[in-house]
Amino acid sequence: MSSYGDHMDNDLIGMQLKRSQGGLIRLVETLLDALCATLLVLMTVITTVDVVGRYVLHAPVHGAYESNELLLGILVFAALPRVTWHQQHLAVTALGSALSPTLKRLQEKTLSLVSAVCLAVLSYFLWQHGTQLASYGDMSNALSLPLAPFAYAIAIFTAISAAAALVHVFLPTSAHP
Repeated sequence: MSSYGDHMDNDLIGMQLKRSQGGLIRLVETLLDALCATLLVLMTVITTVDVVGRYVLHAPVHGAYESNELLLGILVFAALPRVTWHQQHLAVTALGSALSPTLKRLQEKTLSLVSAVCLAVLSYFLWQHGTQLASYGDMSNALSLPLAPFAYAIAIFTAISAAAALVHVFLPTSAHP
């Protein structure tokens, strides 16, 4: 009899890190990977120093929670282009087995197009929000960091994700990375 944990591992088969063969896509992936790894390490260091400071030295790091919030926002959206390019989003495949290969391809292309449009619209509104934050001079509460650059970065990562989804509309199904 398998345990619950064993069942969970079986659900993730095929979810290993995928890499593009080369060129511009591979360069962008490498840069995004480096950024995500750096953000994770930075968040871990901030949290560790804050916890040690708070409970051992009774001196928490000023703005630790806020900095982790901002870094986490960048981290999530910096990972989105890679996930989109390799089509590794979480998916529910309730109809997958009932569809013919032609309908499956049509479904994939339609979902890629809908994703591209939604991500492009989201990117536009995120950029507009960044412009509004810049015009107001909005700053974070604890660290007094300008918030507009974070919104702009998130908008750019979302636009890259939209482009990745759009490319999948035109790629042959067998050519998907």
